[in-house]
Amino acid sequence: MELMNQKGFASILVIGIIIAIIAVGTGSYFYVSKQSEESLTENPAINESTDPAPALESENISEPIVIQEQESKKETTLPSAEAQPETKKPASVPAPTQIPTITKEPVIVPQNTCSRAFSPRYSAGPYYTGPLFDAHLHMPTLIDISKADPSKLEGHGADIAGHIGVDRDAELDKLLCNFEREKVRGAIGFTIGEAELLTETLSGAKSMKAKVGSMVDLFLTPASFNAGGLDNIIAGNPNLFAGFGEMAFYHPSYANTPPDASSVVQIYEVAGKHNIIVMMHPDARQEIAIENAIKQNPNVKFLLHGPETENTVHGIIGKYPNVYYSIDAMLIRLSSAPGALMYMVSGKDEFKTKFAQNYTAILNNSVNQWKAKIEQYPGRYMWGTDRSDPWTYDEDMSALIEEFARDFIAELDPAVQENFAYKNAEGLLRR
Repeated sequence: MELMNQKGFASILVIGIIIAIIAVGTGSYFYVSKQSEESLTENPAINESTDPAPALESENISEPIVIQEQESKKETTLPSAEAQPETKKPASVPAPTQIPTITKEPVIVPQNTCSRAFSPRYSAGPYYTGPLFDAHLHMPTLIDISKADPSKLEGHGADIAGHIGVDRDAELDKLLCNFEREKVRGAIGFTIGEAELLTETLSGAKSMKAKVGSMVDLFLTPASFNAGGLDNIIAGNPNLFAGFGEMAFYHPSYANTPPDASSVVQIYEVAGKHNIIVMMHPDARQEIAIENAIKQNPNVKFLLHGPETENTVHGIIGKYPNVYYSIDAMLIRLSSAPGALMYMVSGKDEFKTKFAQNYTAILNNSVNQWKAKIEQYPGRYMWGTDRSDPWTYDEDMSALIEEFARDFIAELDPAVQENFAYKNAEGLLRR
């Protein structure tokens, strides 16, 4: 009985110890949990730091540094973490890799300065819009003109002398540029040389031909040359010259030498031998001499121009199939003037003033004088400019000449417009 009492007491004691252990453990658990919650509230987690630097560093991995346009400053600007709102990008589309670039000065692409829209100023049109061919153009001199004999410079010697001191290549560039602007397919270009300066003459001609190429058919003014010298020049330099001219019979260089004089007839014979053209500017009252020269040389093609024969050349053209006539500077003439406006003024400013003041009257006079003649012999007349003085090469002058030409040509029968504008000249030159 006493033993049973002792066992009962022991059981009670064990139970009490277990209860005490449970109580102490539970209390410790609640105490630790309490402290842990308070710690979480008072101290943020390390991986939720508010320091902006790590976040900015991560953001810059996919965003390139932008260099400012002004290369000289080369400033690198980093975006502010506070100022930049967070940009959410789809995780499935990675940002493209970008390489920072420096913006440099733009590359300037040269524009074609030899282009110009046709912009007429003095008439509402219509205008001829096709190609042109300048059948009468005086080129820069082939020689140092200060060395030349003034008596042998022919009619435009004084004008050509204006090119002294001017860069010949620059003048040729100006002409070629105007041709391109104005749809001019080519030109007959008259060049001045000297028999006494033959080497310089030929060197200058070859240099010029290399510059202008097939755009210009060069003619050699023959005033200082005899027939034998010209024969040697043509034979020794094939394809350099397409003709002789301008032979200015009104000039002192041909004093007492009419177009049918034996000395010049020999030159025509050289032209016929080499199948090249003779271009002449007859003086007044030389119609009989002109016809004699033409009849004696039926195998030579003669190209005439000038006001001295403007009233008689149409009859000569009707008689002889080897005669042609260029209507050039004379197209632009005041009704009261004996010559072309270009040669009746002191310079470009006066020309432009009178051209503007009298445009319609000048056009009407030219149409009345030439339209019926051109349409009667549509294969024999051709357009030209007769430019020689340096100021006539300028673009503003060239634009006025072009406008008038296109206005005049538009007044012709459409069936003959291209003939007059360029086809007759090209046919004469066998282009």
